[in-house]
Amino acid sequence: MYTSNYSYPPTTLTGSVKNDLLMVHEVLGVKIALGDHRSSFPTTQNVLDLLTQIRVGGMIAGKIGVLHIHLGNVPGAFEMFEEIVNRGFPIRHIRPTHCARDKYVFGKALEFAKRGGRIDITTGGSCCFESPADAVEAAWDAGIEPSIMTMSSDGHGSVPRFNEKGEMVGLGIGGVACNLRDLKKLIARGHAVEKVLPLLTRNVARGLEMKGKGEVAVGNSADMCLFDENWELQDVYSKGVLMMKNNELLQKGTFEY
Repeated sequence: MYTSNYSYPPTTLTGSVKNDLLMVHEVLGVKIALGDHRSSFPTTQNVLDLLTQIRVGGMIAGKIGVLHIHLGNVPGAFEMFEEIVNRGFPIRHIRPTHCARDKYVFGKALEFAKRGGRIDITTGGSCCFESPADAVEAAWDAGIEPSIMTMSSDGHGSVPRFNEKGEMVGLGIGGVACNLRDLKKLIARGHAVEKVLPLLTRNVARGLEMKGKGEVAVGNSADMCLFDENWELQDVYSKGVLMMKNNELLQKGTFEY
């Protein structure tokens, strides 16, 4: 999990970002928004101060410590990152998501990735390409190293609904099926499974330095999705427990029947 929400200064569980990382095992970093109408619009120095707290807290706790950034359409976020990295701060702690929501943002994300920064293409929500799969291909065509890219659904998060004037008229809920949808699109277009699948598995785990996750190996968590020859999801295991068999849910939530 990430501590805080979109805002700056961040809300915390223990009173400080460093203590959240140190004292709460599940906390891997902090989430804020930049360039978005829900952002607090912190300064570059504010963001650098926050990154320093994350880095130090992570070092003490034995975690990488990351700043997960919800990107909006307003320019300026990547210019901040560039200044911070130019001042000597390690790029590995800066993790932007929604990198394909806008053409300008996408172009700056590619520049960021070429410096070694990890980028995330959201399969749910707005996208400046016809589909997020197109954005992934565009990044590959631009020479971005596949191992530093991920895809995420933004599932179960709030999704604003806008009218034709750009005015927000309500909120929806982000789905999770879009990850599988774009995985299947990329495979159908002839990309090797070994290149596509890590976008949702190994790259995520390695990027967050989560040991025992992201790939099938002796000693790792038994988290597996089993597909048929058409990439239709059949069975799901979570930590060795069979959650779905032959496309039928076996395990349900507390309030499901």
